[in-house]
Amino acid sequence: MKPEVYEFQEKKVIGVGNIGNPISPGDVWPILFSRIQEIHGRKNTPETLGVIKRNEHGYLAGIEVDQMIEIPEGMFSYVIPAGQYIGMTHKGPLSKIGETFHTLISWLASNNYEQHDIVCFEVYDERFKGEDPESEFDSYIQII
Repeated sequence: MKPEVYEFQEKKVIGVGNIGNPISPGDVWPILFSRIQEIHGRKNTPETLGVIKRNEHGYLAGIEVDQMIEIPEGMFSYVIPAGQYIGMTHKGPLSKIGETFHTLISWLASNNYEQHDIVCFEVYDERFKGEDPESEFDSYIQII
């Protein structure tokens, strides 16, 4: 599978973890799932999103919401900017995500796009099965 270009409207995300503070993705997902019902105005059920920003520590596991009016205590918000993103479906175990990101980053480099200070996000839905070889989820990197 090869990368494709997508156009997205901004996405408002509320979740656990934070961009700018070091945290392991494995630490935040269990907390998100135990508290997900506290987040109101959810869009795109059953999707969850993992957000990182290149060249910044941190990770946010969350869900897209209509508005960021009520942010539950101990959770954080982030706005994924509108614009163009390169993306593809990751197929296989989660532990192989580096291969998918390598493909996306190589595409950015070969097409002369900036590769720092950009937003990356993953969209998980019913196709995601963790380390199962049949697992799938979508990965996107902002094009600048």
